[in-house]
Amino acid sequence: MNGDNGDVACDSYHRFEEDVDIMKELGIDVYRFSVAWPRIFPNGTGEVNQEGLDYYHRLVDKLLEAGIEPMCTLYHWDLPQALQDKGGWNNRETIDAFVNYAEVMFNEFSGKIKQWLTLNEPWCISFLSNYIGVHAPGNHDLQLATQISHHLLVAHGKTVKKFRELGIDGQIGFAPNTTWIEPFSNRQEDIDACNREIGWYIEWFMDPVFKGTYPDFMLDWFKKKGVELDIQDGDMETINQPVDFLGINYYTGHIGRYKENEGLLDWEKIEMNDERTDIGWPIFPEGFYNVLMRVKNSYGGYSNFYY
Repeated sequence: MNGDNGDVACDSYHRFEEDVDIMKELGIDVYRFSVAWPRIFPNGTGEVNQEGLDYYHRLVDKLLEAGIEPMCTLYHWDLPQALQDKGGWNNRETIDAFVNYAEVMFNEFSGKIKQWLTLNEPWCISFLSNYIGVHAPGNHDLQLATQISHHLLVAHGKTVKKFRELGIDGQIGFAPNTTWIEPFSNRQEDIDACNREIGWYIEWFMDPVFKGTYPDFMLDWFKKKGVELDIQDGDMETINQPVDFLGINYYTGHIGRYKENEGLLDWEKIEMNDERTDIGWPIFPEGFYNVLMRVKNSYGGYSNFYY
């Protein structure tokens, strides 16, 4: 990189060198990082930016020298602007562009990186960004967000398939974010409302990968809201590619109960004066256990792991 961008990249790398030294002292043996897609393909497709690849080679080499295994996330929300200008993840051309980018990374770092993640938190990429509008591009369109969630999973499946076709030595998975909502009472309407919120994060993104179908209870709910997916022939088979591992991102949970017309899923949070993090999220470790057990009970019997 040249000029100011080069100076920023250089400073960033020097700080990373210091961080690696600290990680080595702490005995950390795996480091997960994310690649910025625009650094490799500034226009999303076309010419590869060799300087971007070189930057990540330096990063990976530093980790390996320290005896720390690199774990690479291919997509952590960095979409090239040129692709967003063409519709972003709502345009199926972005799926193929992502697979092409992934293939370049697989070939470039084969033998160096053996742990890969396709997507980090597809719920955030789709719903938080295109329905709730908190993240870029800041849309408020449920149909758009839901369709994007499907395209993301197709991109994941095609990328996993490409990984197998290339014969890359290593493992691949993805990392959805999760939540836990504990029902305020044992009333069925409270239980169902909390189940919808949990399912929006867990089953919506995991059922297609592990079972090859979307959860009926969520499809039915979205249909009530006027939303239906455009699923093309072969999409579900593509998504249903065996993975090597599943990443779980869990941050917080809540107490909830049914409330008609409250948000998308007809539930409300009940404030319980819990201990909170510095950014105000309830500290809810029991929720993490419950998430893990739900995942185990829902998918532990499926053979959709690659052996």
